[in-house]
Amino acid sequence: MKFCFLFFSLLVSCFCMGQQDLASSSEIGFINDIIKAKARNNPQLRFSEFQYESYENLKITGDPEAITGPGYKKTELRKTIKQTKVFYAEKTSSYIYSQKYGLKEQITAADMPGFAEPVYPIYNINFQSSSAYQSPYIIFDNKYINPISAKGLNNYLYAIGNDSTIHNRPVIKLSFIPANERNKTTLEGHLYIDKETLAIAKAVYSISNDLNVQAIHNFEYQEDLDLWFNTERFLSIKKEKDKKELELFGARLEVGIEKTDKAKAKNEDLYVFIKAINYNFTNQLNQDYGRRGLTKEVLDEAIDKSPEYWEPYRDRANNTDDEFASYKNIDSVVVATNITKKLETLDKFKIGYYPVGFFDIDLKYLIKYNNYEAFRLGIGGTTNEKLSEHYRLGGYVAYGTKDQTFKYNLNAGYRINKEKNTWLNVYRTDDITEFAAESFLTDARVYSLFEPRLVNIPTFYLYREYGLSLQQRLLPSVISEVSLSRKRIDQTTAYIFQPDDVPFDRYALTELKVGARWSPYSEFMRTPNGYEESVKGFPVLSAQLTKGFKDVLESDFNYVKVSAKASYTRLHSNNSSTEFSVEGHYASGEAPLTHLFHAYPNAPNKDALFQRFSVAGRRSFETMYFNEFFSDKIAIGQVKHEFAAFKIAPYLQPELVLITRYAIGQLNDQQQHLNIEFDTLEKGYLESGFELNKLLFGFGLSAAYRYGAYHLPEFEDNLSIKFTFYLEL
Repeated sequence: MKFCFLFFSLLVSCFCMGQQDLASSSEIGFINDIIKAKARNNPQLRFSEFQYESYENLKITGDPEAITGPGYKKTELRKTIKQTKVFYAEKTSSYIYSQKYGLKEQITAADMPGFAEPVYPIYNINFQSSSAYQSPYIIFDNKYINPISAKGLNNYLYAIGNDSTIHNRPVIKLSFIPANERNKTTLEGHLYIDKETLAIAKAVYSISNDLNVQAIHNFEYQEDLDLWFNTERFLSIKKEKDKKELELFGARLEVGIEKTDKAKAKNEDLYVFIKAINYNFTNQLNQDYGRRGLTKEVLDEAIDKSPEYWEPYRDRANNTDDEFASYKNIDSVVVATNITKKLETLDKFKIGYYPVGFFDIDLKYLIKYNNYEAFRLGIGGTTNEKLSEHYRLGGYVAYGTKDQTFKYNLNAGYRINKEKNTWLNVYRTDDITEFAAESFLTDARVYSLFEPRLVNIPTFYLYREYGLSLQQRLLPSVISEVSLSRKRIDQTTAYIFQPDDVPFDRYALTELKVGARWSPYSEFMRTPNGYEESVKGFPVLSAQLTKGFKDVLESDFNYVKVSAKASYTRLHSNNSSTEFSVEGHYASGEAPLTHLFHAYPNAPNKDALFQRFSVAGRRSFETMYFNEFFSDKIAIGQVKHEFAAFKIAPYLQPELVLITRYAIGQLNDQQQHLNIEFDTLEKGYLESGFELNKLLFGFGLSAAYRYGAYHLPEFEDNLSIKFTFYLEL
């Protein structure tokens, strides 16, 4: 293929362009000129502000048997397409650009037939870049190297073709193919370049390996601005070879058919098509930019448009009556199959809730196991928006079969502001928790079918707490929480805290906590239901300040704690990724060991290697024994490199992950903590290992080895072998 392309390029250069040979400098020089000209041809580089209007529709048709995979049996979308043969969505938007605040899509009208309101997560999918100049270029959330970019020069072969005209202006055809066919981040296609301005007058990008994908941008020349404006975008995705999964509605579509079914290919391929019509471009903002920090904003009034509203936009897009006839009955089918309810169930199940009417059952409390309680049986949950959008009531009750004691929580919240999701909460809790396990108020809720570290934790303390908190999204990228609480602590062990001459085995703490999480490079969308993260950016930064007050509500100690953490994930072009995370904690004053810090140990305190065989955690030290180290100052770092999945079979695609963890810390006044033996981390703790995940039903294997200053004399004592469990719901 490359030889033919080079030969074609040579002929074009010699006979059409009058060049004597295919010296790469001719194409490279032309591409460099186009790249330099982007400053005047790309509206985002040329203008300090602009806006334009757009109408876009999305259609999915094809064989419903091609829609498989986890999730769709729950959402019933497969059943919808089986009965209607089509899924359809349309929207109108204003694209608003400010050099200061960036490009934002303001969705002015949105409709998905059959749904009372749109399934908003679909708008978080970047189906296609809005600009042919965007680098990287996006198709279905996948990033591709733009051929008109400095990086493109090293990844494409180019050929300059014949002259032609578009809108009565002379253009040059520029074709390109990947320099390396195995590079999954490259495209092929051709561009038509205005000979005078070197602007793109038409762009055609295609992919023809796993999916048959074609993305087209059509332009019109606006003489008053001397600008080629992108008036149309088209995206089509059709499967002609193997199956390929695509994410939609938080579930998976498998596009296409098996190789053995090629005879049926014409009728059974799933087909995804997007048509976007842009118009009314102006290099001035005729409306207020609106909320800052958003890439998408669905206006509150967008979902209440009448059928007549859409008619002129459909006419503008030249849609035919036949094109709409197939989805006119979607409304009744969606209602009959109760798809909205099942989408809601899937969304909540992912974070550990199961909705039953106006109450969401919290699946985290159903059954657990730990060394202190043995089996912990419980039930809990919270009311949802079906009862009220302004307040919520919740809690849980749990019973330990070993300690034969009930634990409980009661909480109530009142929403002060819907847009910023501001909640004022009060709560009362009587329960147990782990020694020295500092948590962040703003950590996102994570649900797992079971919690691996919980099974192995040997040391808990009892607490009775009441307090209040204020949760708020200060900005789209900033989540904050403030809490004030009073706790009564009792021990389940013989631990005693003696900061002066008075020993304490039970004590009271009054704490003020202030926490925030900042995602400066994430992209956010606002809908009538609040804010959603469209694109997760890195780093993600969290910080928290805790102040303990003595003699306030009969509290016993004064102390200050400061905690911070950051995570960064780098995605590589070969579908591998590298994750870096760092975390630090500092405490001063009279802080008992129950409220200091550890490095998330996860090795049971047993001698034999296979007696320690359990389940590995996500960020825990697998070779560090419980209660081995405590600190009042600690820093923890982790590096994980995850290779692309090994595609052995459709049901067997394991993932190899290499991991290194490091922790260093210290503890002042260790003699204040009595009846518990432990070490400190001044010398630095190291472990490295690997995980081989998703071997069977989400289970895998891991191994880690402890080395460095805290290496133990016996080889077996430094080694950890465990299960891993990563199940995607």
